[in-house]
This record gives sequence, structure tokens and C-alpha cells, in this order.
Amino acid sequence: MWLPVCLGTILLWIASCADSSEISSYSIPKEKQSSRAKDNLEMTQPIWDVPSGWKPGKESAMRVGSFAVEDENGSALDISISNLLGDGGGLLSNVNRWIGQIGMSATTEGGLTNYVSDITVAGKSATLVKASNQEQTLVAAILKTGGRSWFFKMIGESGLAEKEQANFDSLLQSVRFEGSEEE
Repeated sequence: MWLPVCLGTILLWIASCADSSEISSYSIPKEKQSSRAKDNLEMTQPIWDVPSGWKPGKESAMRVGSFAVEDENGSALDISISNLLGDGGGLLSNVNRWIGQIGMSATTEGGLTNYVSDITVAGKSATLVKASNQEQTLVAAILKTGGRSWFFKMIGESGLAEKEQANFDSLLQSVRFEGSEEE
């Protein structure tokens, strides 16, 4: 029984040792990187002026800027700056998520006009979102540039948000992308 197995193994070994003088090689051209892909890889971060009285806020992997404002009564605001590729989930889903954070019911595409208006940030058209109830206020700006959506958001106690609105507006007006050629 072992003789046929040994002979088969030897024949297989001899066949695999055959001389093949033909060597094959393949060349695959490198893909050209689009300028948009380069922009995303070498993404320019915005800079801004921090209003007086704003302190560093909670850090997270999503935030490129984070600030906190508190008053003597213990009221607080959370201000965040973040970005996502593309449209960042879309206007309706972002508005619904944000108004849900302050205890308001979701809206429809048609209801966006109750919350949304146009604004200019970094010399570009942007979207301003405002919503509030008796206790909480949300103010956010969405700037789409360089294949990304930038989110500048202030959320917290309504009275303090009203007092800090001018500072938030000042932050938005100070945003700039220095040294970039954003679209």
C-alpha cells in the first residue's frame, strides 16, 4: 500500500521540478489621486477667535474645538466645532437630532423653514439652525466646503444662550481657512 503512495509522491515531485524558463510579470498603473482626495487628506482646519469668557470645553474625537460657558446661577452652554465628510448626514437628520437634544419633536422637510436660515461663514454661504423652548436653546451653523461639512453648535440653557448669542455670532464671523484654496 505504501509503494503506490511513495511512487505517486516521487512522480509529483519530479513534475513540479520541471524547468520553466518563462516568467510572467504584471505592471499595474498607479491610480491618479484627484485634487478633492488630496484636499481631504491634507484638510485645512479652520481657525477662529474665541470670545472672552469662554473656557475650554469637553474633549472628544469628533470635536476640533470645544468651549463651555457657565454663569453664576449654574446655567451652562456647550459650544462645539466638528466636521464630517460630505453633507454630514443631511440637513433634516441633523436638525432633527439637534432639536431632539433639547426635547423638541422631530420636524419634516417642509418644517425646516421654522428652524433654518442663510448665513455667511468664512466668506461662504452656510446654513443657520435655531431652535428653542423655555429651558433649552440650540444655535448651529453648517458650512460645506472642501468636501466636508463643518458644524459650529451652541446648546444649553435658554437665558444664557440669549446672553451669549452675540459671542457665538462673533465666533462665526471670525472663522477663516488661512492659506487654503477651498471651493
